[in-house]
Parts: sequence; C-alpha cells; structure tokens
Amino acid sequence: MTHLGASHRPNVLFNLVGVVLIVAGLGLTIYGLVAAVGVMQSLDLGSDEPPVRITDGLATAFWGIIVFTIGRYFWRGARRRGARDRFGRLLIIAGYLMLGVGLDWGLHTASELWTEGGDGGPVLVKTLVTLAVWGIPGSILAAVGFKLADEKALAKAEVKGSVKYEEKRG
Repeated sequence: MTHLGASHRPNVLFNLVGVVLIVAGLGLTIYGLVAAVGVMQSLDLGSDEPPVRITDGLATAFWGIIVFTIGRYFWRGARRRGARDRFGRLLIIAGYLMLGVGLDWGLHTASELWTEGGDGGPVLVKTLVTLAVWGIPGSILAAVGFKLADEKALAKAEVKGSVKYEEKRG
C-alpha cells in the first residue's frame, strides 16, 4: 500500500538553527522592550538630549522580532526540499534583513526629531528616504522569495502617521 501523505524526514540542522534563532529572537525582543521601558521611566523630559537609548532598545526589539521570524522560516523549511525552496527562503531572509536595517536606521534617524528645531521636515524626509531605500528592495526580495518557496509572510508591519501643522498668526 502506498503512503500518499508521505513527507520528507525533517532536516535536523534546519530545526536546530530554527530553534536557536527563535529563542534568540524572543530574548532580544524582551531585552529591547525592557531596556526601552526602563529608559522611558527614567527620562528627563526637560533634557535636550535625543532619546537614543530608547531608540536603541526599540531597535533591539525590532531585531528580535526579525531574528524570531527568520527562525520560524528555518523551522518551517526543515521538511521542504529543493533548490527553488532553499533559494526562496534565502531571498526571504535577505529581504527581512534589509527591512531590519531600514527600520533600525529609520528609527535612529527619526530620533533626531527630538532636537530638531522648526517643523522637522528635513528629518522626516531623511527618515522616509532611509526607510524607502532599504524597505522597498527588501520587500521585493521577500515577495519573490515567498513565491519561490510557496511561503506566506509570517511577520507583517503597518505604519500609519500624520503630521499636524499649525501656523501661529501674530
């Protein structure tokens, strides 16, 4: 009798790498959030110093989420075989890493708003350009990887923002 639902035995190396990355990602996320909250609780609002330590904590949490997600792709890929699947996963991971760089640099660039005088327009433009330069190619790489590996996005982010501009009339 043939076994129609037969699947490959899992690749132990992929499972091991996946578990290590998942645990490391969870640890980084928790550490980053705890560090950011700790800095926020001791923040002197009258200071002109930008909140770089808050930004560092949040960036660490973002990297933790990205490492966790990459670990999940390794774990899910342990049973899959073939060059197409492996290359697709490589593109997904490269895309997520590029998105991580964009988020990290964009977050650090946005922290300059703390000390920026005026309307903050140049800093906002610099932040958006930084996000676009890293985020758009990263998204394209990940999308191609999703198709090749027949995968779905395991981590999604959504950003909404608004700028409120009030003109003071004398």
